[in-house]
Amino acid sequence: YPSLNWYSICLYTREGWEVIPGTKIDLPKYERVTSMKYMNLSGEQMGEQKKGYVVVGTMSSMGEEVSARGKIMIFDVMEVVPDPEKPLSGYKFKCLYDKEQKGPVTEVACILGHIISAIGQKLYVWSFIHNDLVGVAFIDTQIYIHSISVVKNFVLYADITKSISLLNFDRECKTLSVISRDFEPMEVYRTAFVVDGTNLGFLVSDSNCNLVIYIYQPESVDSQGGMKLIRKSDINIGAHVNAFVRTGTRIHDGSILGTTPASSLLHPSEKRHVTWFGTLDGAIGSFLPLAEKRYRRLFMLHNKLVTAVAHVGGLNPKKFRTAKMPGRWLMNPHRNILDYQLLTNFLGLSHTERRELAKQIGTTPSQIIEDLIVIQKAMMIF
Repeated sequence: YPSLNWYSICLYTREGWEVIPGTKIDLPKYERVTSMKYMNLSGEQMGEQKKGYVVVGTMSSMGEEVSARGKIMIFDVMEVVPDPEKPLSGYKFKCLYDKEQKGPVTEVACILGHIISAIGQKLYVWSFIHNDLVGVAFIDTQIYIHSISVVKNFVLYADITKSISLLNFDRECKTLSVISRDFEPMEVYRTAFVVDGTNLGFLVSDSNCNLVIYIYQPESVDSQGGMKLIRKSDINIGAHVNAFVRTGTRIHDGSILGTTPASSLLHPSEKRHVTWFGTLDGAIGSFLPLAEKRYRRLFMLHNKLVTAVAHVGGLNPKKFRTAKMPGRWLMNPHRNILDYQLLTNFLGLSHTERRELAKQIGTTPSQIIEDLIVIQKAMMIF
């Protein structure tokens, strides 16, 4: 007989990754979790204080003959007196909200103490008050939303075929409005924000194993008055990216950006974040914005190393890292992202080769090595 997958929600310990007794919640038949986040929500009964909750979005898929439905569940992780015979039983789940929605809940996220969820072809903003969800704002979207990224009051969501869109949430007027979007079709896997000081970019991974960066530049002619996002950079990494995590960079005193008072003394242009990504084949990579002068030096070195170094199997790294386009694409690739693995080949050259290569781009070997060390130190956060 055919087997049926049965889904459940469990709470694990941090030390040994063991299931805490009494915290396993079995979901009904045909129901599966599509999104689960830990959010700091604010309500009227708590004033301006925020409290952490586990918010879960689910959907029930029972074939084409039955319309899909979903639920939003909100849990509170409570600390209780553990059983002497079960020392791990110090926590338990308490379900505060569990109601069916009008469509499948494909993604949930937190924005300014509220819950933003993708239900069917709409985006809803909810306020959690008195253990109930109260609608705040909504907006109609494209086909199927499966990724939502939030920074302050900005919402970046990805459609499965209609690329990305940027929204603004006005807390006073309780409205969601479209700022800009990408008009070209794209099968998006995941989205994330790129923080480069006072500049904000939008990082997207697609079905062709590309990483693409968009920016909002309303003064540009190509943006059509700010309605269209500008494609700034792209690179092919050879694997599908399905997860992004953004962390602060390590600064000169050895601390992590945002964790110590020393990081607040930095100029805003020096506050950059590292965007880590995970692929479906098990690889982990990172993306780091660079200062303009350092980028120019390494960009010239990057172009020289393509032909100056013997590559594995005679393969061309420039061709491999060029973004892959489906079919005929009336757009040139934007090769503005450097390959750090290719740049580290400079360290394997002899002293004479280093000096000759650095002379061709108008710098010194010590300056290039210093740039590579700065990049490596900035990403050493673990």
